[in-house]
Amino acid sequence: MIRKIIFCILITGLLMPAIPAIAITPADEQYINQMVGGGFSSLRRASQSIYRNRVTERQVLDVLAEKLLQTYNASDKTGVDALAWACKALGQSSDIRYKSVLQAVKKDAQHAKTRKYANQSLKSMPAGEAEKPYQKGSVNLKALQDKLNKGQSPVPASKNSQSKQISGEKRYSLSSIREGMSIQEVNSLLGPPTSTTSHITGKSFNPFYYGSDTARQIYLYKGQGRIFFSNKRYSNAWRVIEIEINPGETGYP
Repeated sequence: MIRKIIFCILITGLLMPAIPAIAITPADEQYINQMVGGGFSSLRRASQSIYRNRVTERQVLDVLAEKLLQTYNASDKTGVDALAWACKALGQSSDIRYKSVLQAVKKDAQHAKTRKYANQSLKSMPAGEAEKPYQKGSVNLKALQDKLNKGQSPVPASKNSQSKQISGEKRYSLSSIREGMSIQEVNSLLGPPTSTTSHITGKSFNPFYYGSDTARQIYLYKGQGRIFFSNKRYSNAWRVIEIEINPGETGYP
């Protein structure tokens, strides 16, 4: 009888299709590391980037959902601000898997601002209920943090992502960069550029124009290409608007 049971288990395992592991990008790996390894300031930075870059990768959003469910009763200013961005980041995905998470935060969060942004983000969700809604505890944050403390990435990026070690730090190629990333994110993934250049745009000469893109900043990477950043007027924020991959790039203007 025991032999028959073992045989059935083996046959079932062979017949069941393998579930492929979803490869994440270096940027996604960075978001997870920020959320797992830092406090509310790190959670806020990661959530802002996830929101602005319109990240929809579930491995990233699952970690964000777990952080939100474990900390939504924070009452200090930084914590509440981070949680509001976390709600916005989940909402922009329009992934019904996280609808129940936002509903729980809207119902039970102590701070009015947290409840407000959970409610706003729910409006981005489709009607109905998910077949497999995210459940609290599905991501073991402590186990991920333990790996990070040992110097290991909790969820490493795809092996297909080109990287190399420079001064003990992992650096990726221009293909890892997305539009909407900040200069700080680019620096953390690629390291400093070979050189930089900048110029103003025609919009800066219009006295009645108060929008963005009045100036451009360009990072040049020898043998890789260029990254173009645009500014927000009256702000120090710079965001990627274009990536130009060129193996023949000299690295100088």
